[in-house]
Amino acid sequence: MKLKQQDKITALYCRLSRDDEYNGDSMSIQNQKELLLKFANDNGYFNTEFFVDDGYTGTNFDRPDFKRLIEAVEDGKIGTVIVKDLSRFGREYLQTGFYTEMYLPDNDVRFIAINDSVDSDMGDNDFAPFRNIINEWYAKDCSKKIRAVMKMKAQRGDCLTGMAPYGYMKDPNDKTKLIPSDRADYVKMMYRMAIEGCSCGEIATKMRSMNLPIPKADNYIRNGLENCASYPKYPYYWLKATVKSILLNPVYTGKTVALRYTNKSYKNKKRIERPEDEWVVTDNTHEALVSQEDYDTVYKRLSVKTRDKVTNPDNIFRGLVMCPDCGKVHGFSKRYDNRNSKGVYRCQTAIRYGKDYCSSHYITFEQLYDVVLADIQHHATLFEENADKYIDILSKASETDKVKEKNSLIKEQDKAKKRIGELDTLLQKIYEDMVFGVISKERYMSMSENMEKKLSTLKARSNEISAALQENDNNRTNAEKFAELIENYIGITELDYELVHTLIEKIYIHERENIDGKAVVKVDIYYRFIGSNADSDNPTEISRRRS
Repeated sequence: MKLKQQDKITALYCRLSRDDEYNGDSMSIQNQKELLLKFANDNGYFNTEFFVDDGYTGTNFDRPDFKRLIEAVEDGKIGTVIVKDLSRFGREYLQTGFYTEMYLPDNDVRFIAINDSVDSDMGDNDFAPFRNIINEWYAKDCSKKIRAVMKMKAQRGDCLTGMAPYGYMKDPNDKTKLIPSDRADYVKMMYRMAIEGCSCGEIATKMRSMNLPIPKADNYIRNGLENCASYPKYPYYWLKATVKSILLNPVYTGKTVALRYTNKSYKNKKRIERPEDEWVVTDNTHEALVSQEDYDTVYKRLSVKTRDKVTNPDNIFRGLVMCPDCGKVHGFSKRYDNRNSKGVYRCQTAIRYGKDYCSSHYITFEQLYDVVLADIQHHATLFEENADKYIDILSKASETDKVKEKNSLIKEQDKAKKRIGELDTLLQKIYEDMVFGVISKERYMSMSENMEKKLSTLKARSNEISAALQENDNNRTNAEKFAELIENYIGITELDYELVHTLIEKIYIHERENIDGKAVVKVDIYYRFIGSNADSDNPTEISRRRS
């Protein structure tokens, strides 16, 4: 048997994962090779071949060279497998035991783990199963430590991604921080086009026409890896999905959003998205490329599932018309009969589930068009007559409307801060209890993990409130921003898709009311920067007539 084994290949298997490197494992791949080759030569194994998995975890066996090794075993080419120790072969004790105690012996393959004194030709090793269990515990412990370190870095606002987001680059002086790159202007252009009403497909077409590399290709080019095997096959072909992923990424507002994804377990490396309340969000970690207002506007529009403009070219209010009762976006239906209307808007909930769940909030395209045009013309006229007075009116109206909201936010923030202080105190207390043996380490870990989650949620909400209060205090600035927009539309006589999506965030269509014997529908128009601050002289009620 030994002669047959030595006629075949002696497989020298090496493995090293990033987890091993993190925990200070000094047995590098090169050192493993030298150890294994010396052992083979000293013991008369000369027909050797290295099988190396560098950078692969031992918690599963989905490794390229391990698979190559198994294929060679099944082909009858391998006589002996030698590893430094059992942990190099694997850290999942059930599968490791299966390969070393059943699979390899059944295929007449000798297995040797040098440092663990395991040799299948010398009979069963009673301690091997225990070593396999300990190796798995070690992997689990490493996973916990790495997760804790990653969470700490995330809470500090460090950039945890290997590749900087498009439009940014890693600061040469601090690789955990981001600074704008020469692609930043293109990101700003994408948001500007989206705000003006362009679809992701149209923005992608624009990027292709400018012959700009896609984010992955751009990163490879910057690092001189154009000849790499994983370099994109179509490096200049922008897809609308790529554009959408950029437009929906909050990193461009100056935030670091970390720990959005995790693995099912330290064994199963499949990526899954965490619940949003478990994300770690840190504000003001780097220079923003877009304002929070612009990001929110784009986010709301892209979150709405709507048909392409080519399908409904008349629907210039696409994604803006909403139901104030259920919050759903109105559906637009074209008319193909003889009635004089391009189409109608109705609540999606009423369309899908019926009147028992929500009413239709029905309005025709022409009715909505007339109201919106008149309201925008009214704003433009006021600005043209006296710009300073108009800005004063907007800022004062906004301030009056937001007093209650501001007071409510202040109360909520005070409550959140108080609770954060209480949880910090409790964390310190249970840590001391663990140190002095009042509670076990396992109990401490369970309690602290729950408290950390609550703290993370409270701090995120506190940051949101701070941002909202700051925005609340910028009434004059917001009024000036809207005035700059409305100035471009003095004297308009008709609406188009770009105009309404530049000025308007959303339009609420209320259900029909009977006022003084007349059926009317109230329309609330929410403009960018100022909200629904139309003055009382501008009518927003229309007679409801079916065309």
